[in-house]
Amino acid sequence: MKERREYPRYEIEVPVTLRTNGKLIPAATLDLSLGGISVLTDFNEEIAEGDVEIVMDLSNELKDISIRGNILRFKKGIAQKVAIQFVPDASKGFRHLENFLVSRYN
Repeated sequence: MKERREYPRYEIEVPVTLRTNGKLIPAATLDLSLGGISVLTDFNEEIAEGDVEIVMDLSNELKDISIRGNILRFKKGIAQKVAIQFVPDASKGFRHLENFLVSRYN
């Protein structure tokens, strides 16, 4: 079966805060790519699909990196798994993410 993803995914755990619909939702990454992110959160309320701001600490030097995205789906269980597609743009946050992934995994 051919991989459908455009960008390679990397298993990495970093702290993340999702800002959506006036809520701040603490989470941690399960995996990360230039195309999107998968996070796990203990947030008990339902998380609606749609626009989200992702704020993450990639390293000690790269803190509070902000990237826009779109919540594609979530799966509620003991914790919620949330799949987010990034909205690629020329933002500083997206450039930091790109440089971080290239320097760490290439």
